[in-house]
Parts: sequence; structure tokens; C-alpha cells
Amino acid sequence: MGFGSNGHRAGATLTPPGHLFAYRQGDVPKIKRRYDVAFQADEAYRRGLPDMTRTVESVEGADVEIQQVGVSGFRLPLRIATLGGAAVELEGRITGTVALASGSKGINMSRILRTFYTHGQSLFDLDTAAGVVQRYLVEVGSSSARLKVQFRFPMQLSSLRSGLQGWQYYPVVLAASIRSGAPVRRFMELDFTYSSACPCSAELAEHARETRGVYAIPHSQRSLARLKVELQAGARLCVDELVTHAREALKTETQVLVKREDEQAFAELNGAYVKFVEDAARLVFQRLDSDSRIRDFQVICSHFESLHSHDAVSVICKGVQNGYRADFMDFESLV
Repeated sequence: MGFGSNGHRAGATLTPPGHLFAYRQGDVPKIKRRYDVAFQADEAYRRGLPDMTRTVESVEGADVEIQQVGVSGFRLPLRIATLGGAAVELEGRITGTVALASGSKGINMSRILRTFYTHGQSLFDLDTAAGVVQRYLVEVGSSSARLKVQFRFPMQLSSLRSGLQGWQYYPVVLAASIRSGAPVRRFMELDFTYSSACPCSAELAEHARETRGVYAIPHSQRSLARLKVELQAGARLCVDELVTHAREALKTETQVLVKREDEQAFAELNGAYVKFVEDAARLVFQRLDSDSRIRDFQVICSHFESLHSHDAVSVICKGVQNGYRADFMDFESLV
């Protein structure tokens, strides 16, 4: 008994549609343990390949909607737009999900990945992210879709007095979401590291020097602000602009390269801009609230205390109806 042109053994009987390929007992061909380098899959062959989303009709488990299903950890190079118009090429880590309706077995995962490759080497920004989720709805046939792209954005930072320059890397997220019948929403997140000198400790150190002639050092610590913003419809905001918002609000960004004059300048900078964690949140609030392109925002600050064995934290949001809420509690993720 030979094999037909479709790859099945002549005379073999397949099980009815709706089941995986199987042969009658005792009529199974021997497996060839080799890789056929010369084999080419033509269109007819591809059409004959089994598709479990169609051949298997039953849904395992509860037949309910899955709100998010897709891929995470997908990586590829992206060209990120900057304020000056130049592009920064870097590695993006992508999570893409869609909603799966009840009665549907699954989705075609590869379509989520292939959507990205249609953009080629074009600049990637929040408008691109919005276009991707809109395509998800059409190509995957879903009622909602979400996209999250993570990367570290490089910017050169000049030292305070020596003129040295070093590369600072900022963890960034570009995100978009959409529901059928609703406009696409676009989001950006930034982690900004700064130094926070305690105002109380500074006053106590000065008191010790002035009243008792005792040399005392006020405590300061590395701190982190996580900015999450949603843009107005049609508004454009580059990553470096959000970095500038954080830098101008907090003033005391940690340094990359320093000489002695830079270290002294940084001590003076901390003295000029002492801040509690509450101050930090309000300073960033004031800056973001002044940008009309930003529809909504949430600011999370954490001061990794050098005095205490715990951290000082604060969370604030703009207060838009149905927007961000000040309910963040996963502070360990900031460390």
C-alpha cells in the first residue's frame, strides 16, 4: 500500500471532521525520523494542514469569555521617535492580548506577532501602538485588544560642572488599548530615578552644628518616581519630553559620571531641593497637570530610606472620572 500525493497512506481512513488526524488501528505509517530540507509547502499543502481552532469544536472548561489571551516576551528591534526627530533603535519587549469570545476555541497567536512586522523600520510611537491594536480587532476578530511595549530609552546626561557626559537609561512603557465601538486609548509610563534629601534631617544637622558645634550629615537616598500618563486624543508626546517633565519637577536626578566638582554640586543641589516623598508627588503632579496633552496621570514615588529599615511611599492621580486611581500597592515592584 503506497502513499497518495496528499501525504496520507492510500486506502487509510481518517476519523470524522472535528477530531485530530488519526488512522485506523493497525494502519499507521512508520515515522520517518529525518528532516526533509528539500520539501516545499505549496498553497494546496498549506490548505490541507489541520487547524485546531476549526477542527476541534468543543471548548475545554467553562464556555466563557477570556478577557485577555495572547503573547508576552516577544522581542524585536524598534525605532523610537524622539522630540528632535531622530530615531533611537533599541530592543522592545512586547505583550499583545485580545479578548476571546465564549464558544471560540482559541486565537491565531502568530497574527499578533505578524502585525508588528508590517511596520518594518518605520518609527514606532504611541500612534503606531494605536494602529496595532486597531488591526488586532480586525485580523484576530476580537472585541477588545491591548498592547504593551517595554524598553530602556537612552539619553545623554551632562555632569553638573565638569562637562562629562554619560548615558542614562530610562525604563519606559508605551501602551494602547481599544474596545469595539470605542476610541483607542494611548498610555506612556516612565521610571525616573532621583535623590531625595530629607528636610527634617537637614534641619537637625544644622541645629547640631549651630548649637553644639557638632558635624552632622543629613540623610538622603536614591528614590524612584513612576509616571503613568494617558494622552488626549490626537496629542503627541515623545519619551524625552516625559523625561524632561520628571527632571524639571524633581531637580535631583541621579548622575552617571562625576568628578569631585560634580559631587560637590550634587550635594548643593540636594540642599537646594530637599523633599519629603509627599513633596515629590506634588511636584510631579504640578508639572504633568500643566501639560494640556496629558488627559490623565498617576504618580508613584518611593524613597528607599537610608535612615529607616522601610521605604517612604506616596501615590497621587489627577482625578479624572473613570481614569487612574490612587490605589497602587505593589511598591516592591519599584525596588
